[in-house]
Amino acid sequence: MHSLLYICLFLGFQHVRSSTLETKLSSNATSLDYEPSVIQEQEYQHASIGSKTCMRDLGCFEITVDFFHPVHRPVNFLPHDRSTINTKFFLYTKEHPKEYDQIHPNDPEDIKDSNLKPDHRTVFIVHGFIDSRFYGKWMEVVKDNLLLHNNYNVIIVDWSGGNGAPYTQATANTRVVGAEIALLIQKLQKLKGVSPMNCHIVGHSLGAHVAGYAGLRLNKLGRITGLDPAQPYFQYMPPSVRLDQTDADFVDVIHTDSGSYKFLPLGMSQSVGHVDFYPNNGLSQPGCTYSTIHSILLEGLVDAARRFVSCNHQRAVDFFTYSINYKKALPVAYHCTTWEDYINGLCADCGKNDTRCAILGMQAEQYKHNKNDSRSVKMYLATSSSAPFWEYSYQIQVKLRKPEASYSDNAGQIKLKIQGTKNMYDLQLSPKTGNLIHGATYTFLVREKKYLGKLTSIIFSWSTSSWNFFKTHTIHLDYVKISPMNVNNQKKQKMETKKFCHKLAQAVKSKQEVFLDECK
Repeated sequence: MHSLLYICLFLGFQHVRSSTLETKLSSNATSLDYEPSVIQEQEYQHASIGSKTCMRDLGCFEITVDFFHPVHRPVNFLPHDRSTINTKFFLYTKEHPKEYDQIHPNDPEDIKDSNLKPDHRTVFIVHGFIDSRFYGKWMEVVKDNLLLHNNYNVIIVDWSGGNGAPYTQATANTRVVGAEIALLIQKLQKLKGVSPMNCHIVGHSLGAHVAGYAGLRLNKLGRITGLDPAQPYFQYMPPSVRLDQTDADFVDVIHTDSGSYKFLPLGMSQSVGHVDFYPNNGLSQPGCTYSTIHSILLEGLVDAARRFVSCNHQRAVDFFTYSINYKKALPVAYHCTTWEDYINGLCADCGKNDTRCAILGMQAEQYKHNKNDSRSVKMYLATSSSAPFWEYSYQIQVKLRKPEASYSDNAGQIKLKIQGTKNMYDLQLSPKTGNLIHGATYTFLVREKKYLGKLTSIIFSWSTSSWNFFKTHTIHLDYVKISPMNVNNQKKQKMETKKFCHKLAQAVKSKQEVFLDECK
């Protein structure tokens, strides 16, 4: 999709006739009674600051200075008319998971007669560029998982009439789609008693910014989940132009394609939510190097094509989907200064009041009580290369004792056989420097597919990498501490953390195995 996006952006420039751009919502946009009036000469004509178009029920969309930046958003179009974009809403419920009600915002009886339950949470699913509910199956898959999870009202939003090339025009049309969703929520509130605070919009790519535009128009939308929000024409723009944490009471974002392609990543790297998740550093995702043939065999031609052109971008959808109902390893992410610190095991503490960890995906809302409306919190998480993606993660600390007598340090590798009530891990751990220094603590991040269960014992050994065969190589072990990372509660995490010690407290020779018990 990277090359496809370049082509679409190029096509957008070919239709330019003047200079500048467009806006998220004019400050005087209200529900007005006049026919659409598009102030531009051609369908894809480049619009200047001050240009606007007005639509019945949705108000006016003006291109203000917020929407122009010479680097990040040099070109703007006015949005197409709502009749062209033709936004459609398909309602599914737990009682009717395969049969939809198509809801029309301007038909009161249609809304009143729908299967929507006003006391249940309403979740909107919004696609992005060159997508629809018929292209691929991800929206249906997310819908099915949501209905399996709880008794939601799930509304799939299809705006395929306005999300085609050129990309620049599709970015303009997102404003209208956001306004359409906001209008529907207002009608649902008036006719069915639905609270905007009980509404959750899940948007992928351009759909994430659609969600932001909807939230901007409402008096506090409950939640927005941005799935790899589109980067081109949105990153580093003002909050009025892109998804922002002010667009809902709680905004969580999953970044998966913020730099996998050196010229034009599809997703944003900029943090824009209350909590922003960066699985695998938000860059190239494990498993996105599979061959096209492999993908076709697993997913079929249409979804394989999607995977081929935008696998990293689509991974945010995969992660959200597998966060909904997976009952084993909980995808807990941790706040960390850098990704390197995270993968080196330096960030495994949920912190005071659990402000430094959060569950990625559907359960991210548990973090809401820790949100800060003035800043975003970056969270990191490592995943496997294939579904269900979540692994059992542990921080392991190996502390070497500094003996009273003089002992030389060693170069070598640590080996641990960790026994649990369910499984056993056989690990080889190498310090970053390659040296085992007495008095030092070595920290590692360990990820496994199998559940260890309750920790019972550890067999410790090490092997020297020295070629000095005339020297007896020994180290002095203090303890091995293991902390589980699939919990988002510091108190529970501390209860499950175990420290194991060598009873005899003697020097351990290279390749000697010693049995460790839980420290007293």
